[in-house]
Amino acid sequence: MSRQLLLLSSILFIFSFPCFATIDVYEFETPELEERFKLLTHELRCPKCQNQNLAGSNSTLSLDLKMIVYEKIIAGETDQQILDFMKKRYGEFILFKPEMSQNNVFLWVAPFIFVLVFLVFFLRWYMTHREVDND
Repeated sequence: MSRQLLLLSSILFIFSFPCFATIDVYEFETPELEERFKLLTHELRCPKCQNQNLAGSNSTLSLDLKMIVYEKIIAGETDQQILDFMKKRYGEFILFKPEMSQNNVFLWVAPFIFVLVFLVFFLRWYMTHREVDND
């Protein structure tokens, strides 16, 4: 009997771990502050997860960053102040939509350059093959 009781209590103990999971609840005075929090956590990237925003990540680092965003919103900082703080601390990588600057202008312009180069080569190829077909 004690062996069965030990097995049963072990199983119950193992399956009780999800009960210890925490759900972060951020309380705001107004719905506008809550909306700002949601927008900022969707706009900021989790440095650990790399391809997830803070809102969708459950890593410890993202939970800490969400708390920082929450505290700064409650303290009355503007969205731009919060974004500048995060960018200064974690670099421009933390922004899902990086700003255009000297450092990344090539990333913004490169797609247009590649399309233009493709069109030039395609037109040259088309013109040479059209002339061959006409002869």
